[in-house]
Amino acid sequence: MANILVVDDDPVSRNIVTKILEKDEHTVTACASAPAAIEELTFKEFDLLVTDIIMPEHDGFEVIQAARSLRPTLKVIVLSGIDERVPQELSMAAFDRLGVCRVVRKPIKPAVLVSEVLAVLVAG
Repeated sequence: MANILVVDDDPVSRNIVTKILEKDEHTVTACASAPAAIEELTFKEFDLLVTDIIMPEHDGFEVIQAARSLRPTLKVIVLSGIDERVPQELSMAAFDRLGVCRVVRKPIKPAVLVSEVLAVLVAG
């Protein structure tokens, strides 16, 4: 299926996302940090980037900006633990400016993640 880069500092979330995507027959490269993800983006081609936003030291925004620079056509899905206190239209406006295709809310629901990944990949 697709070659997907997953970025999340939380090992439990990273492993869950990886297992869900591998079960759906995708090839997954998982990174625990923004710098590791940027290194992967520098040397490898991916069909999709799935990244957390809130991470220590370097955040998902930096990963997305690097992806835009290194791989301008790379599709992006954000994993977001941003809660209801942040208006959805505000976070979506920021994500739209970065070219984010979809936002999947945490906690991750496997069926939602699989359907969002499929939708982004099929959209071409």
